[in-house]
Amino acid sequence: MGKSVLFVGFLLVFLGLALPGTQAKVFSRCDLVKTLRGHDFEGFVGKTVADWVCLVKHESSYNTEAVNNNGPSRDYGIFQINSKYWCEDGKTTGSKNACRISCS
Repeated sequence: MGKSVLFVGFLLVFLGLALPGTQAKVFSRCDLVKTLRGHDFEGFVGKTVADWVCLVKHESSYNTEAVNNNGPSRDYGIFQINSKYWCEDGKTTGSKNACRISCS
């Protein structure tokens, strides 16, 4: 699980760098590519920027405010970080909150 925590931590750092404060943003595909390249996502965990763009398109439609109910937990943000394992949303029973952060 150490690698998974590092991975999610990296994604959360990316969001913090890309989106100051709690500003919501819907990226255009080109803006997302520039942002990902600017934060060294090319080659991160063996994936290309194209892989990341595909993931974001299908998970959140490039929307940083996307929230999806996934049964007993929820998925948040552009990468759809799950509240059961990675963050605390105050709604998910038994959240592990491995990153020790709020889902908001």
